[in-house]
Amino acid sequence: MEPIPAKPVFIVGSPRSGTSILTWCLGQHPNIIPLDESTGLGNLTIALAICYQTKMGLGGKSLWTALNVPKGEFFSGFGQTINELILRHNVDLERRRWQEAAGPSVSPERFVTEQSAKARWVDGTPEYSFHIYGLRQLFPDARFIHIVRDVTSVVQSMLNFHRLAGVKLVANEQEAYDYWYRAVSASLLAERAYGPRVVLRLRYSELVNRSEASLRAVLHFLGEPYAAECLIPLGERINSSSVPADFRLGDLGTAPEVIDRAMRLSAELETSPQPGEGSISAAQQLETEFNQRVQYVAALDSAYVKAHSEYVKARARAKRLAKEVENKRATIRDLRTRRQRHKLRGLLLPHGTNEETT
Repeated sequence: MEPIPAKPVFIVGSPRSGTSILTWCLGQHPNIIPLDESTGLGNLTIALAICYQTKMGLGGKSLWTALNVPKGEFFSGFGQTINELILRHNVDLERRRWQEAAGPSVSPERFVTEQSAKARWVDGTPEYSFHIYGLRQLFPDARFIHIVRDVTSVVQSMLNFHRLAGVKLVANEQEAYDYWYRAVSASLLAERAYGPRVVLRLRYSELVNRSEASLRAVLHFLGEPYAAECLIPLGERINSSSVPADFRLGDLGTAPEVIDRAMRLSAELETSPQPGEGSISAAQQLETEFNQRVQYVAALDSAYVKAHSEYVKARARAKRLAKEVENKRATIRDLRTRRQRHKLRGLLLPHGTNEETT
């Protein structure tokens, strides 16, 4: 049987912009599996790039370049395997979610899976905004949906995230503005690089106010037929931060320039359309940024290995020195004891008297 082509969907953009709700909307489709936020795939692309270029012994090539394995084939081979694992074990994911919802009092034997096999999956991890190039290497046929929400609403939601999850998403207001700006900027660069056939921009306001039309457009972009059940999650408040009505922004510690640049970009997105085609220069910029990150992590790994090796050697030397110190201490204790005995004999016996004669 031919493997099912890997055609995952990634929802990118800033956290608190609707990535979760859109993931669950698409997850209601009869051909799309909704995954929990993962984060690991982005790091995997970095690790694979390092693996691909790591040289063998004293040779000048890596194993893969020596075998003439193209970089694209190397990455996509791993991507295809990941895709097959997700599709094969989807039933285990369904069972876990069902058990969590049903509770411990319900027998696992009552679980019934869907009869139709889904051929695609969607991941709404916002962090993947910074890994779009690498994810395209893993999954050349992947599609990305950049969901955009106005920065003020996002910052308010970020700062109230603890009401939902019990932990803070950002430390302060400045970090929230900066996170929104970086995630949106990275996603916009991907828009320019790959064009509307690969990356679709979707406004959060459109998803909320024109839900059916928006989802029809999204599914058309994905090449999937419209399914009305995709509207169901929009009738619920999923993963909402519940921002209090009297909550206001205005932290005096926030740098004005950080706010200004985010507000300007947010305003621009309200009126500027998505580019109509991809840009070679933008694609090259994405590739350069990815390679720079790979080199940074590789250098970091190398520095860690070197530092750890030096630590192990230093620790071994420290143990040897500690042993020597302990031996010296034992020698000193022995000499001190013998010296004290000698002094004591000197006090008890007259000078010139043989201690063995009585």
